[in-house]
Amino acid sequence: MSTPDPHTETPKPLLPPYFLKLMAAAFIAGLLLFLVVWLRSRHSYDFYKADVADPTAQQEDTLPAPLPADVASGNNASGLQAVIEQPGTSNTNTTDTPKVIEAPTAPPPPPAPKPVAPVANTSQPTPISAPPPRYPSDAMRRGVGGTVRVKVTVAADGSVEQLDIVETSGNRSLDRAALETLRRWRFQPATRAGQPVSADVVVPISFDING
Repeated sequence: MSTPDPHTETPKPLLPPYFLKLMAAAFIAGLLLFLVVWLRSRHSYDFYKADVADPTAQQEDTLPAPLPADVASGNNASGLQAVIEQPGTSNTNTTDTPKVIEAPTAPPPPPAPKPVAPVANTSQPTPISAPPPRYPSDAMRRGVGGTVRVKVTVAADGSVEQLDIVETSGNRSLDRAALETLRRWRFQPATRAGQPVSADVVVPISFDING
């Protein structure tokens, strides 16, 4: 008895024939059901219909109709006059009382500062001891005379602080004699606000040969 050759035997199918037939029938039934549903939905909603309308006509339909001539003159299509509001005007009733807007009140100006009166000297230096000048002998012999004007700076204690010739007599002897005379003078000092202060005064010293 010979052993069967495994290579020559017919292989057994993986699935029985009746199961394959059942799967084929189910596939065909599902395909038919899908076609029926697809056809019904197509007839019901026209989802895949293309819009064959003329685009030019559609555009013309969407454009607004031109306004009549009376709108340009201020009247609309219903015959009512259009009111164009100008800047600064309002469509509210003109009989309303206008509101007055008050401008903010400017603050009052600050008070002007009080003027300060200058403190002036209440008195000028006054001589209280004024010995007469000595006439120079050489000027007397020659008959020379004249007037010397000297600016005297009087200190707060009444003494002579400084002498300056403002106008000369033209003779050095007379000028020197005038300065020596004024150095011996004593003055009542000038006062400011009741207090003695230093001040200047111009004193003329005259030399007259005939006097």
